[in-house]
Amino acid sequence: MLKKIISIKNVGRFKNSAASPNPQLGNYVFIYGANGFGKTTICSVLRSLQMGDAAILLGRKTLGVTGIPTVEFLLDTGPVSFDGSHWSATVPNIVIFDGTFIAQNVYSGETVEIDHKRNLYRVIIGQEGVALAEEEARLASESRTKTGEISAAEKAIRPHLPSGMTMAQFLTLPQDLDIDSKIEAQEKRVAAALQASDVKAHARLSALHVPHTPGSLSGLLLRTLDDIADDTEGRVNEHLKTHHMAATGERWISEGMEYLKTDSCPFCGQGTGGLALISAFRAFFGEAYRNLKADIAAVNEKTGQEFGDGAIGKLTTQIAQNRATAEFWEHYVTFDYTRLVVPELLVDAMRRLGREAEGLLRQKASSPLESIPLSEAFNGASEAYLTLHGQVQVMNEAIAEVNSLIDAKKTETAAADLKSTQSALDRLRAIKKRHTADVAQICSEHIQAVADKAEIEADKDSIRKQLEDHTKTVVQPYERRINRYLDSFNAGFRLAETKHAYPGGVATSSYQLVINSVAIDVGDAKTPSDQPSFKNTLSAGDRTTLALAFFLAHLERDTGKAEKIAVFDDPFASQDAFRRRQTVHEIKRVGSECAQVVVLSHDVTFLKQVWEKAPAADRVALQIYDARSQGSKLLGMDIDRACQGRVASEIDDLITYETTGAGKPLDLIKKMRVVLETHCRTTYPAYFQANDWLGDIVRKIREGDDEHPAKSLYDEVDQINDYTASYHHGEDVADATPEDIDPEELTGFVRRTLKIVNALQA
Repeated sequence: MLKKIISIKNVGRFKNSAASPNPQLGNYVFIYGANGFGKTTICSVLRSLQMGDAAILLGRKTLGVTGIPTVEFLLDTGPVSFDGSHWSATVPNIVIFDGTFIAQNVYSGETVEIDHKRNLYRVIIGQEGVALAEEEARLASESRTKTGEISAAEKAIRPHLPSGMTMAQFLTLPQDLDIDSKIEAQEKRVAAALQASDVKAHARLSALHVPHTPGSLSGLLLRTLDDIADDTEGRVNEHLKTHHMAATGERWISEGMEYLKTDSCPFCGQGTGGLALISAFRAFFGEAYRNLKADIAAVNEKTGQEFGDGAIGKLTTQIAQNRATAEFWEHYVTFDYTRLVVPELLVDAMRRLGREAEGLLRQKASSPLESIPLSEAFNGASEAYLTLHGQVQVMNEAIAEVNSLIDAKKTETAAADLKSTQSALDRLRAIKKRHTADVAQICSEHIQAVADKAEIEADKDSIRKQLEDHTKTVVQPYERRINRYLDSFNAGFRLAETKHAYPGGVATSSYQLVINSVAIDVGDAKTPSDQPSFKNTLSAGDRTTLALAFFLAHLERDTGKAEKIAVFDDPFASQDAFRRRQTVHEIKRVGSECAQVVVLSHDVTFLKQVWEKAPAADRVALQIYDARSQGSKLLGMDIDRACQGRVASEIDDLITYETTGAGKPLDLIKKMRVVLETHCRTTYPAYFQANDWLGDIVRKIREGDDEHPAKSLYDEVDQINDYTASYHHGEDVADATPEDIDPEELTGFVRRTLKIVNALQA
């Protein structure tokens, strides 16, 4: 229990609240103060003490001062203080009904938003439920943190995922120590599949065709004609030379010999018998000789075809083609390229052998009847060529092996599915990437975070089930309590369909308003104006009444309420007379059930009504007054004296007339003056005396000029004084009749009076 407010320094209006008298507090504490004097500040101090939240006080640090905010209270358990940064202790058993409670838990302005529903849920479920809700919220927060960690890890992992592979598939890829060779092989398959048409159409390697050495050359060179005299060829050649027929004479004579059928020359007709030259011609141009010449020419031609420039050119082209073909197939087939390399000296050896053979054949062709032996140059060229020829045969065997691989690749490629082949490569690459050190670390963190989140979610589900079970036991009873309070306040509405849900993963309450037996949703700020909702179906008084009902219902079911300090800050705002009286009754009941009740109000009449219900020995009244440059001060107050000469229900009567028109005009005019006089005396006790009438008050404000604290009230109070004085004073006042008083004018001044004392119903 709060025993004494020792001091509040540098917080809001309180530069230093200490003043004399500063009495010991009782079970019922009444604090009177005009609006703007510091009632809300006191509630903030108490809320900071309850929560241990220094920010609440630091945010209300008195502007224009250098000192830090400090607070000193005396509790029944001992002193407690705030040193500018933290409280020496907290008092969790404080519950406060004020604008902050309403704005946080019920509504703000004219609407109910999601935060109100979330906070109201915590009000409904009570201390046990709040503990579960806080644990559920803590776990939900941890889950969100883990979700953030998972998302961060996924963001880091995602660039390494191949197209079409999920995060879960990537994380579970097994490690493969032989991954590099598998990737290399698969890359070739993909390359083949990518160029399937090229692979299908591309040529195989071709075996090199290199001729054997001219095997018949040696026999041809040594061949002669036994039936031809040794000088026959010489005679023919000499004759051709003599007659300058070396170029074409041989052919001419050979053809002419076909016409020499007798011993008479077909050209000149002379006799040829017995001529040695004719005999030589007959022998030289005979069939055997012609056959020999033909054989020489044939071998020479064949040698030119196999070893000449044309053959060498074709071989060179084939070698180049094979080289390009091998380079192409290297991308798709694995083979030993070195086995396909053509012997470096092959072409030179072939050309050299051809030249040597052709030289011998020319020599033979010029002297067909002469035996020509193989030269040493030819034999050397032939030996070198035969060695290289053997190497080419080995290479051709390698070409045959590679062609078998190429044929298999062509068959494979024809049936290959590029998409699946690429996917397989992507998977192999993903396996390699998955198990690199940096990615493996991120994946490990992701897996751990997922496991942690799963464990947290399991705990959260368990707690939520307990919370669900608890909520089911309290929601309907709470709704019934609310409706009972609304009935007691004579509200024209009740609640229905009170339930809870988890939008955004946070426990939230919702309810409907039932007006004239029609259920409507409370809506929110976005609810269209032409649709019934909280903001356009409840008056300001209704909204305050609902908020108070929520607070009272919550306090009623609090099993620890006997230890609670219940604080009410202007709990009757915008209420009619009946609801004000009911509020007095409910505060009295709370006071009898709680350790202490603190009531703050700008209306001393309301405080007097509660004061009269409280046990005389347990009640203490304080007043906040404006000490100008010294800020607001707290000091003891005599409520009975402050309310002396007036009836506690006078404001209620003015409210009743303003709302219903009921009441006697002359009585109301008198009450207007008394209400204003009492308000000014109690609000500014240092500036008005207990016997100051309304005219005195107006004069003192006017004479105080701008320095008077009630200067802002002057115009209104002056006009109301002028209006009421004409009926309140004078010799003929007893003869005044209601007909002499304009009801509309009276209503206007009653409303202005209520506004000054902060009792105008919204």
